[in-house]
Amino acid sequence: MIGGGISGLVAADRLTQEGLRVTLVEADDRLGGKILSESLDGVTVEAGPDSFLAREPWAVDLCTELGLADELVAPAIFGAHVWTPAGLRKIPADFTFGMPSSPIRALRSGILSVKGASRAAADLLSPRPLSGVDLSIGSFVKRRFGQEVLDRLVDPLLAGTRAGRAEDLSLAAAAPQIDALARSNRSVILGLRSARRHGAPGTGPPPFLTIRGGMQVLVERLATRLRDRADVRTSTLAERLQRSGEGSHLVHLRGQGALRVDAVVIATPAYSAATLLEEVNPEAARGVGEIEYATVVTITLVYPSSAGAVPAGGSGLLIPSSQSKTLAACSWYSTKWPHRAPGEGRLLIRCFVGRASTDAVTQLDDRELVNRVTRELGEATGIQGAPDDARVTRWERALPQYAVGHLDQVDRIERALERTPGIALAGAGYRGSGLPDCIKSGHAAAQSIVTRLDLRSAQ
Repeated sequence: MIGGGISGLVAADRLTQEGLRVTLVEADDRLGGKILSESLDGVTVEAGPDSFLAREPWAVDLCTELGLADELVAPAIFGAHVWTPAGLRKIPADFTFGMPSSPIRALRSGILSVKGASRAAADLLSPRPLSGVDLSIGSFVKRRFGQEVLDRLVDPLLAGTRAGRAEDLSLAAAAPQIDALARSNRSVILGLRSARRHGAPGTGPPPFLTIRGGMQVLVERLATRLRDRADVRTSTLAERLQRSGEGSHLVHLRGQGALRVDAVVIATPAYSAATLLEEVNPEAARGVGEIEYATVVTITLVYPSSAGAVPAGGSGLLIPSSQSKTLAACSWYSTKWPHRAPGEGRLLIRCFVGRASTDAVTQLDDRELVNRVTRELGEATGIQGAPDDARVTRWERALPQYAVGHLDQVDRIERALERTPGIALAGAGYRGSGLPDCIKSGHAAAQSIVTRLDLRSAQ
């Protein structure tokens, strides 16, 4: 097992449950990858994801299995404001992935102009469902809803969730619910309305959950169980894979020789997986290496009670690219999760910087980033003065960017891997980057290894 993020931990745990002997190596000095809870001014804050989608079973089931079901907490409030030319406006709760369920409601919300709402209504007149090959979110939204919906609704949501540009991202991979609706309904608006009437999952406000003591509790609980069953090594870099005799492989470790293994799960970012695969499967390595990643920065700020208040009725703010701000999004952390609010009425806000793989603003130094985001927060919300405390966390090449045709590319990678049985991939780079997706990928990778080893033993 190479990689000790959540996908690697889940895959290793699953393999130990099958009675297999597992060694897990992680280059970092800690397990958990992007899941990292820290203390700031006496408050537990998240440097990585602060929650997960509950409508997919994988994360909830894992928490339940680890005895954390009673520790799951829903946000006290959910919903976002968007920064429009007329100021902050609340996004209606039923606008799935930024797609307006009602152009009239979008107009009344103040997000769209009369012209923009009229153009969005054209989706109702679409003569047929979407067909053909994958296309970008940007081209799809412009064609169906117009430029304003893209600029004022979809673009800021992408910046706040995927750190990507709509013109570059795959509709099928980055917005699969919308892609499915568009391919089964002539109108996305009518499809959304029908799905809600029938209670289809993924068509209402997304139900998020966090863990009371911090998301890292999930990692710690899983790692504790795994260490009782497997050989877990941190600060151990796997440099390359090499084929060995009779279908086994050598995992070469920096400064520690090599491990001979019957099978291996590579649960690292795709660019690291590409390096590992170069010798054993050049075709898969090329495909994996083409998956791009964006660098993002999280900045957590603690303000005194005298600084002011955040807008009521929501849990955060999304900023369109057209605003040309350093901020991509921010979350009213102490409002969203009041069980983690600092004392004395102080305000805790998480800010996000970085929109795409080439966003140079992520290279600014910490002081400049804090100065910029506090200035922009003041402009957007009226919050005054400097924060009492700030924490900057940089995630280099952290979020995979699903380019148009991404799922077809993953299919090609998986077909190429069939020529090197006993190697499986897991992680955010392939079929979903949310926590439930990563857990699911860990399960799938482990199952492929179990199937492979069962076939070998039967021969």
